[in-house]
Amino acid sequence: NTDYPIIMAGATVASVPVLILYIALQRYIIEGVATSGLKG
Repeated sequence: NTDYPIIMAGATVASVPVLILYIALQRYIIEGVATSGLKG
């Protein structure tokens, strides 16, 4: 008897800090990739 809504709510809450961190550091991540010579 798995309670999927609770699991999904927990996963959503757990991913929010990661998203906030990524959005906050996005410019630095892009700069780092652009200056490191990783041209796909």
